[in-house]
Amino acid sequence: MKRIILILAALCVLLCGCGKNEQVVLRMVCWGNSDEEKILKDDIAEFERIHPNIRVELEMVAWGRIMDKLMIATAGGQPPDVTKMSSEWFVPLAAKGTLLPLDDLIKRDSYDIEDFYESALEGWGRYKGVTYCIPTDIDGLQMYYNKKMFDEAGIPYPDGSWTWDEYLAICEKLTRDTDGDGRIDRWGGYLGPTNWARFIFSYGGSFLTEDNTRSNLKDPKTVAGLRMMTDMALRHRAFPKPEDTANTFDRQMFANGKIATCVTGCWAADLEFTKTDFDFDVASMPKGPAGRAPWRAGCGFSALSRTHHPDEAWLLVRWMCRPERQIQAAQTYQTIPSRKSVTKEFLKIDRRPHNKTAYIEAIESKEKGWRVPQVSCAPEITTIMNSTMEKVFTGKITLDEGIDEAVPLINKFLKGED
Repeated sequence: MKRIILILAALCVLLCGCGKNEQVVLRMVCWGNSDEEKILKDDIAEFERIHPNIRVELEMVAWGRIMDKLMIATAGGQPPDVTKMSSEWFVPLAAKGTLLPLDDLIKRDSYDIEDFYESALEGWGRYKGVTYCIPTDIDGLQMYYNKKMFDEAGIPYPDGSWTWDEYLAICEKLTRDTDGDGRIDRWGGYLGPTNWARFIFSYGGSFLTEDNTRSNLKDPKTVAGLRMMTDMALRHRAFPKPEDTANTFDRQMFANGKIATCVTGCWAADLEFTKTDFDFDVASMPKGPAGRAPWRAGCGFSALSRTHHPDEAWLLVRWMCRPERQIQAAQTYQTIPSRKSVTKEFLKIDRRPHNKTAYIEAIESKEKGWRVPQVSCAPEITTIMNSTMEKVFTGKITLDEGIDEAVPLINKFLKGED
C-alpha cells in the first residue's frame, strides 16, 4: 500500500509539472498588407521568445470582414483571443459584450494608461466608462494642399486660421479649365457626401442628442452645417461632381494633380503621394462658427471576453501596444501614435508632410469633433447618413427631404437601444 501511495504521489507531481509547462495557444485576428503582416509576424516571434509558454496563431482577415467574423465566431463559441480593433466597430462590439474589460488588469499591473491621449481612449478605448481596448494609433485627418497650384494662383499657403467660407473662395480661384476646351479639368478640392460630420460639428450641431437617444438632424445648427456642405458641393463648381471623378478617389485625384486640396491622414504621404511631381504639405482643417471639428478615429488591440486565457491575452495586447512598436509604425508609415510619449518621435520624422504639428494639435484639441457615438447601432446610423447625403449630392432629393427621411430611420434604430 505504501508503494502505491508513493507511485500516486509521483504521478501527481508529474501531472502538476506538465500543467505548469503546458503551452498556451492564442489566436489573434488582424488586417493589413503583406509588409504589415511581416512586421506582425516579427513582433509575434519576439513575443514568443520572451514568453516561451505562449504560441500565437496569426489570422489575417480583410478589414471589412473582421467585425462580422468576430460576432459569428463569438456566437459559435470559438472566438479568437485577441483582435486588432477599429474605432468603426469598437462600440458595437463592446456594447454586445464581445470584448474583455481591462480595467482590473490595468490596475493590477499598474499599466500606464495615462500615457495615452484621452481623445483616443474616449473614442475607441472605453465604452460607458469601462476600458475594452488599448489604442495604438490615431487616424487624424487634415487638409493637404498642392503648393505648386497655390503658387501659380498667387495664394498664400493656409496657416490654419481659415474658415469654410475662405476655403471655398480659395477653391474657386484654384478651379480652372487648363486645356482651354471649355470644360473644367482641375478643381480646388473634393467634397464627398461622407463629410457630413465635419460640417455638422464645426457649425455647433450634432446628429444625435446629447444622451444619444434621438436624432438631432433638425437642430438649426446641424441644418446650417449640412446646408453649407451641400451648397458648397452643388451650387459651386469648385468641387468635382460625381460624373467628373470617373470613380476616382479624392487621394488619387490629388496625386494626379486634378484637385488642389484633399482631406486625408498623414500616412497618405508615404503610401499614395510618393510619385507626385509637385510639393505639398498639410494645414489644419477650416473652421466653422463653432471652430474646427477634429476627426478622431483609429485602431487598437482588444482581448475577447470569451477567451480561455485572459492573462496571456492581456500580455499580448500590452505587447502590441508598447511604445517601441508605435515608434516603429511612426517611422515606417508616419502613423500618428496614441501614446503621448511617442509624439516627439513622430514630430522628428523629416518627410512630407512637414506640418505634422497640425495632426497633434487636433488630437489635443478640446473642440468637439467626430467620434463613433456610444450606441451599438452606430454603423447603421452612419450608413443612413452616408446614403442620405449621397442622394442629396446626386440630386435625387433635397437636403430637407433627406433630413425628413433620415430622422425616423435613425430614431427607429435608437429605440432598439432601450
